Amino acid sequence: MMNLSNEGLILHVGLPKTGTTTIQRALFARHPQLYYLGKIVKNDKKNKDCLDYATYRVLENVLWRLNRPFKAEHAKHLFQDTLRPKIPEGRFLAASWEGLGHRATVKFLEMLRRVKTVFGGCRIIFVLRNPLTQIPSIYIQNLRGHFVQNEYSWLGHKTYVDIETWYRKRDKHISKASPLFNYCSCLRAAIDFLGKENVGIFLFEDLQTDSDSYYRAVCEFMQIDPEVGVSLAEKKHLHGRISQTQVDYLRKVNSSLISRSYVWFLSKDTRRKTFRSKAGGPPAKALLTDDLAREISEATREGHRWLVDNFNLPLEKYDYPL
Repeated sequence: MMNLSNEGLILHVGLPKTGTTTIQRALFARHPQLYYLGKIVKNDKKNKDCLDYATYRVLENVLWRLNRPFKAEHAKHLFQDTLRPKIPEGRFLAASWEGLGHRATVKFLEMLRRVKTVFGGCRIIFVLRNPLTQIPSIYIQNLRGHFVQNEYSWLGHKTYVDIETWYRKRDKHISKASPLFNYCSCLRAAIDFLGKENVGIFLFEDLQTDSDSYYRAVCEFMQIDPEVGVSLAEKKHLHGRISQTQVDYLRKVNSSLISRSYVWFLSKDTRRKTFRSKAGGPPAKALLTDDLAREISEATREGHRWLVDNFNLPLEKYDYPL
């Protein structure tokens, strides 16, 4: 197992909707034994939600711009010259970007190669969630993101689509670049490339059931003080849930061409404030159709069985498709 102090990178790759905001802001950004590179700031295209622009320059061709040629020596020198001098002695270097686990295996493996080349080593944190509950949660989050940030061109100028329409559009337009159910293949690639001891797999359902034990296990994997970690993350949920009232508002706007046209002329900041003003009431819920639930189960069942066989994870307890 590698020595992570000023050597190597702890990389949290998600998955989305698995308590990532809390672990990023409460634990990674505040634990005294970590030097956290991001994601910790508000949306900023220039910084890509990194600690600062210098950090983004180091990470951009390692984590995101994988289609560009990789100039290994330049990337290593950039890290040594601009980032490493800032890292206090004895701190563990950590980065987090929850969408990295939704990648084609070839791209995921290329990312690991680049991380290891630049930082000297890598340990991966994967947080999984039953896809039958995760997919509805991602869908609702995408509705918000598209309304506020106009993030998804494949949704066009709609402010609301039902979950099956969203799923089919996503599958058609971005599934090759960002597959929803390739996480087990990415895990296998990580284990083969980094070694099983350098891959940490955790379950969102364990976080919901016993948050103290969950954060203690995450900290032990990172080799940082677990008691400090538990105290930092205790009883925190830093990503507010979208309410049903907000989703109903998106549906209402979408029902009128005039309303729909009007909101897209508003600034992103105004749309964000408008969406927040509609908060309140019970959290939004989306139900999978029977056909969609069967399709998701078929797509993930084999990988889940592999996880049970190789890691003895309690997936049956949490009703994962097996």
